[in-house]
Amino acid sequence: MEEKIMLNTDVSLYNDNKIDFSKEPIFFGTGKNTQRFEDPKYPFFDKSNLQQQGQDWMADEIPLTKDRSQFKTIFKDKIPETFVTTRNFQKLIFLDSLNGRGPFLILGQLTTLPEFENVTITWDYFEAAKHSRTYTEELRALYDNPEEIFNESFEIPELLEIAKSISTPFEEAYYETIGYIYKRQRGIEITREEMDYIKEKILMVIIEINALEGIRFYPGFAAIWSITEGQGYLPGSSENLQFICRDENTHLALTQYLLKLLRTIPEEGFVDIYKKNIDKITARYYQVYKEEKKWIQYIFSEGSYIGMNEDILIQYLNYITIRRMKAIGLKPTKEGLDGLYITKNPLPWIEKYINMDKNEKLPQEEKVLNYLTGAVEQDIENHQDLDFIKELL
Repeated sequence: MEEKIMLNTDVSLYNDNKIDFSKEPIFFGTGKNTQRFEDPKYPFFDKSNLQQQGQDWMADEIPLTKDRSQFKTIFKDKIPETFVTTRNFQKLIFLDSLNGRGPFLILGQLTTLPEFENVTITWDYFEAAKHSRTYTEELRALYDNPEEIFNESFEIPELLEIAKSISTPFEEAYYETIGYIYKRQRGIEITREEMDYIKEKILMVIIEINALEGIRFYPGFAAIWSITEGQGYLPGSSENLQFICRDENTHLALTQYLLKLLRTIPEEGFVDIYKKNIDKITARYYQVYKEEKKWIQYIFSEGSYIGMNEDILIQYLNYITIRRMKAIGLKPTKEGLDGLYITKNPLPWIEKYINMDKNEKLPQEEKVLNYLTGAVEQDIENHQDLDFIKELL
């Protein structure tokens, strides 16, 4: 006998009831209907969305001819540089592949606010259509057979270990998302305990995305940028990573802002969940730090090179981990970070790569805007928490 599905409008693609979105929570609200942006509940999300769209770029627009020539000739005798570059691209590809699916398939399905739904679509577009395709262009340029580099990724135990650690919170949250929709469609009761469990998984995947965007990408960026900064090689590759990093900065701001709302506004329904899991959240950042530290030790197992070594990159990792934790209200300790607590950037030169728009005008842009601050500064006057805005900037 065919099962009859009960169409509950709160999990359908279109709810024809009139909804006041100014009173809707970000997640698990009344439902979706008209995508309207005339007076968004959280203008930050809408402005971030427009900012991203305004700074679009093509995956193949940066010439890599010089990089290919250097990689095929000079890099033959530069084993550490070659090893670090290859392994980092293999890892970056994984990070963006996962994050090119996760935000919308999980958060986008559960949100009921038009501005947040819209920004998650743009978010996924950049991660998948821009970042992942750019990495493909990189591998095509640097390697005669890029397929070997892609396939080799699944044979690197150190990378598979990180992949498992990161993908698990994504998979758990995705599973709960599908389960929630299934039960709502069929009118199956969801208990308070079950709802709290679903919210916990959603919170933890947002934490995972925040750590991914704000911590896991940066050692890879820094290691490759240092080759350009210290030796003048791979200029096109470094410029591509600047574009990608600029996007990650914006996505990082999104997750920081989202976590700020969830942990401080009771009406969003996550304050108690956040408090209950504060120790678990803190422990997860410590785990991320230890995993990335281990990865750094692995990629420098073939030696260091002019401009970068294992110790300095671990110091940088420590520095950004502390900053990211503090930005979402956590209190990192020296003990939790293996006895290291760096509060001053050990790689000051890296700021010119991260804040590319502050240093030079991009070829395809008419206005010089910083990708992170541009998305935030417009909203400062209307935002009550200026300390949080200052932290983002």
